[in-house]
Amino acid sequence: MAVYVGSDLLLVRPSYRSGWHLLGGGIKRGETPEAAARREIEEEIGLVVPALIPAGVAYGMWDGRRDHVHFFELRLNDTPKLHLDNREIVAARFIRPSELAQLSLAGPLVTYLHGPHRQKQP
Repeated sequence: MAVYVGSDLLLVRPSYRSGWHLLGGGIKRGETPEAAARREIEEEIGLVVPALIPAGVAYGMWDGRRDHVHFFELRLNDTPKLHLDNREIVAARFIRPSELAQLSLAGPLVTYLHGPHRQKQP
């Protein structure tokens, strides 16, 4: 999930991976991608959102395995108070677009930033 306040993008650092990532996680059986995204946002940073904007799907090889990612966006007017779970997510910060090149970014995040987000499955 790409969470924006203006043009600033929320990036998170998971405890179990290196680099900066978008919020995200797995889809449980019977769960829609959007419901999974809303659940992950609440679990990881304590933010409850009614709906997200679909932003595409990407297929790739990340962390040594084939995967596909459903991207969603959330655009906010004000910076929310974040409540990190400190289990999965140990750091979070809003980043200006000009700062992105200075950070170690995860594969799906790079794919999202470089779009287009809709890709054909290999």
